[in-house]
Amino acid sequence: MSSRRSDLRWGMAGLGAALLLVIAIGAVYVTGTSPERTYAADLAQAGAVRPGDDVRIAGIPVGKVESLTLLADRVRMRFTVAEEVVLGDRTTLDIRMLTVVGGYYVAVEPAGTEPLGDAVIPQQRVRLPYNLTQTFQDAIEPVRRIEGQTLRQDLAAVARSLSDSPDSVRAAIRAAESLVGVLDQQNSDISRTLALADEYLTALNENSDVLARLLITLGTLENIVQTNKAQVAQALDDLAVVLRDLTPLGRAWDRSLKERAQPLADAIPKLTELGARLGGLLDALRGLQQRLLPLMPAGGGLSLDHSAATVAVCVPVPGGGC
Repeated sequence: MSSRRSDLRWGMAGLGAALLLVIAIGAVYVTGTSPERTYAADLAQAGAVRPGDDVRIAGIPVGKVESLTLLADRVRMRFTVAEEVVLGDRTTLDIRMLTVVGGYYVAVEPAGTEPLGDAVIPQQRVRLPYNLTQTFQDAIEPVRRIEGQTLRQDLAAVARSLSDSPDSVRAAIRAAESLVGVLDQQNSDISRTLALADEYLTALNENSDVLARLLITLGTLENIVQTNKAQVAQALDDLAVVLRDLTPLGRAWDRSLKERAQPLADAIPKLTELGARLGGLLDALRGLQQRLLPLMPAGGGLSLDHSAATVAVCVPVPGGGC
């Protein structure tokens, strides 16, 4: 008898433990394993919200819609939010469409300085999605303001216009088609222009060292022209001084001296013209340099081999500097 009583007690204990385990599993299944808080909100109408819909903050799921309870003039929605998410007393809800083919979720926008707690979010802070019935109700008043006679006259005028000019619509369509064709052609031209510009910039980038050597050569040439121009100008000034000094003795020149000095006098206009040409050449060289400098890469960006470069030494001359 004692053995039977012992077995009965063990059986009763095992049955109780099994019942407690089943209750615990059911509670975990219903409430979930993650800690959550339950909040409530009032809706003017349930709309497309269903129990089980996602509750999201900034697009991230943080809970679910638990239930929808019909009250006298509104719907009470209860939803859960993860415990680490704090909702303030000015929190708003926005019922949004999940995809273009259907489905909705509740977007929560936390706000406020005090915790929401057990307070219910009022209808004023719950934005519902597009409602066709409400749209028709709101459209009643604007439709009532439309004057039927004026609308009939406008429709009749449009019908007469289409009847009198049956080709007007086709002409408008053809014009639009021509415009689209022109735009497409211009798009192709612009694409080709951009491609050409890209090739041009690529060629300049690949030949930047050649451009640098050209600028260095132009600088040397400018120095040479500047020096020669100064020398020619100085020579002309000296010649003019000599001729002015010899003017009082002109009466004493004999025929042979005059004949020898005549070629020198004839060369003066040519030397003056040469000086003017050198000045123009110098200005042209400077203009070419100014046009080529913008083509250089920003900040230099050139690596030149100066092992075979020729060093230009400038020697000052009277009337010209370096």
